[in-house]
Formats: sequence, C-alpha cells, structure tokens
Amino acid sequence: MIALTPVCNWYILEFRKYKTVKKIAFLVLILAGTFAIGYKSHNIVRNKIYLPLRRGIGRGMIYTKYTQVLCPKDGIMLVTFGQSNSSNFVRPLLTDLMPDNLIQYDWRLGKCYEYKEPLLGAHGKEGNVVTYTAIKIANNTSRPVIVASFGVANTSVLDWAYTHLSYQQDIALSGMRESGLSPKVFLWHQGESDVRGKGANPDDLKNVMSFGSPIPQDYKLGLSKESYADALQKVVNKTKEYFPESHFGIALVSAGCSGGNRWDPVREAQREIAENNEGAFVSADSDKIYGNGMRYDNCHFSSQGAQELGNQYYSSISTLLK
Repeated sequence: MIALTPVCNWYILEFRKYKTVKKIAFLVLILAGTFAIGYKSHNIVRNKIYLPLRRGIGRGMIYTKYTQVLCPKDGIMLVTFGQSNSSNFVRPLLTDLMPDNLIQYDWRLGKCYEYKEPLLGAHGKEGNVVTYTAIKIANNTSRPVIVASFGVANTSVLDWAYTHLSYQQDIALSGMRESGLSPKVFLWHQGESDVRGKGANPDDLKNVMSFGSPIPQDYKLGLSKESYADALQKVVNKTKEYFPESHFGIALVSAGCSGGNRWDPVREAQREIAENNEGAFVSADSDKIYGNGMRYDNCHFSSQGAQELGNQYYSSISTLLK
C-alpha cells in the first residue's frame, strides 16, 4: 500500500467534507496551486530570463537562454530607446551567428549577456533595428560592442519626459553608470504616438459630446511643435546629466503607424532639438522608410526596413565611434 504524505492526507480529509460542487471547486484550487508551484520551481531551476511583453504590468517568458558574460569597461556602447520601433518588433528576428565582440546589457539586472534577439530589457519578443547597426560596428572594430535597449511600445514623448518612463530612464541610466559603463551614442526613435490621426480635424471636436479613453484616431490631433520639443529636451537633458560626453541621435519620426502621413510639428521639433543641443544630431529619416515591404503591418519594420534604418544609423554615427 502506498504511504501518503501528511499533505496528501490533509487534501483527502478536506475533500471528503465538501459536496459535489464544492469538491470540484476544491480540486480546481488545488490543481491551480500545484501548477503555480511547479511553474515557479521549473523556472527557478531553468534560470530563464524574463522580459516585459506588454506596456502594462505583466511579464512573459522568452524561451531562449542567455549566457552571462563580463561587462567590458573599454567597449563601444550603443543605447536605443523610444517606442516600438526602438524595441523588439522587427519581423523576423535575426538568428544569424553574431560577431564574437558583440554583447548586450540588461538594464534591469545590471549584467551583460551574449548577443541574441529578442534583446533583454526592451518591450516585445521579435527582432530589433539596432542589431543591424551593431553588427556593422562590431565587424569594423576589434573592441567589444555593447548594446542596451529599453524602449516601450505605444508610448508618448510625454511619458518619457514627465511620467512613469522618466523613472525608467533614470533606473536604466543610473544602472549603466554604476556598472562602470559609458554609452557613446544614444538613439531615440519615437513620435508615432504623438502625431495627428488620419483625417483628424480640430473643427470635428465641436461634434463630440464627451471623450472617453483612448481617444479615437478620428479626433487625435497630435502634439504641437512646442509641446514635443519641450518634452524631448527634458529627455536629452536627463541623458546628458548622466553621460555628458555622449552623443544623442534623434530619428525623424512622424508617419510610422498613421498610414504614411507625416505630422510636420513633430518632425520640426525633432530637428530643432537635434540642431540646438551639443552632441545631438539627426540619426535617420524613418518616415522615408515606407512601402515596398519595408513595414510588415504599415507600422513596424520588416527585416528589409530594419536593415535600411540600421544602415542610416550606422552612417550617422560611424565617425563618432573612432
């Protein structure tokens, strides 16, 4: 006869107390608890790396092992952030063998890992545009190349300047500094969330009785040049406070997910900040990378579009890396 553990005996005694409906509920509760314990234990043993897969609170598991490596202090470090097109949303992700001198930094853990996609610390579970840039850099230098990414999809420049993502930027940058890393170039790619919706007209607001959230695209009017510029200036200032010698690349982004229609106030603000800040520059014109299979959903880059943007990044920063 099988000897039962005290826990099993307790389950049986408790189970006998309930009627049929309660017995079913009790079984469901026990199975759910058992699964949760096993799930947690499995992931502790397997030592998986977790990535945030959505904007809100919540985490999902990436079934890829990342091998930790030492963070080199003499490397060339490249950091990218903004919204989804600075994050892990390129399809398909690259599975090619990466250069030996290319590694990535996870800002949440403050550790370096071998380079593979999806990148640690960035939203999404696909590929990243910066990979195409980083490979070119690594193939043209004998020094280690370190990449960090902490972009979040569907975010406004206002989130980065004034609300929750301003804290994320602080955490990421302070962690890099405490790890003894010194980023050479930051690449900002954001703007899609701050443009006017297709066909939106201010006069239409008179016909709306009340607004809910989110605001329908028909009434989304986009940020003014002044509002966007003020917010982006705060993002640049914070970056420079942590790393005064770094360079800050700003992509011209205003069409992306709005059917290819540019929103000039955002583009003008991006260009103005790039021109008026020492060490800042226009890194690429993302709005021109459209059509002909460049974006798989009219918003996010295919491998072809990512390679084009990655090449533009490389052209704008190659002289800064020497």
